[in-house]
Amino acid sequence: MQNNIKLLIPVDFTGATLQTIEWALSVFDENPVEIVLLLAREMEYSMTEMILYKPKPFLDEVFTNDFKASIYKLRQTYTTTLAKIHVEIFHGNTVQAMKNFLEIYTINCVCLPPMGFYKPVKDSFDPRKLLQKSKVSIIEMPVYAPSEV
Repeated sequence: MQNNIKLLIPVDFTGATLQTIEWALSVFDENPVEIVLLLAREMEYSMTEMILYKPKPFLDEVFTNDFKASIYKLRQTYTTTLAKIHVEIFHGNTVQAMKNFLEIYTINCVCLPPMGFYKPVKDSFDPRKLLQKSKVSIIEMPVYAPSEV
């Protein structure tokens, strides 16, 4: 029995993320793939903010209905390849914190959108540098990759 490939893709809830997901699914088309959509957020610095922090309202704000509909469409299109897809929030700003995150979610590979295509949403940042320094296998979507999303 083959284990799923676990891919991490930074999410900005735009077409760039959707294109990266579809491209990654085409690359791994012979294998079941679990995709972890990574939203990297700045750490809350006050103790009160950390205690009262709830990610759901923030996710509800940035995870639009259009993006959800596009994910649903991808699930319908890639029924045999896309085993699971979910969003996880990363709070941290160090390479070790990123390595821990990758280990916790047993990530096999990272798929990055082309340089300059990722646009961080409110209170988030592009995790590219942390991921590159984490010594995880990374593939970057070519700029010319076709997409039908």
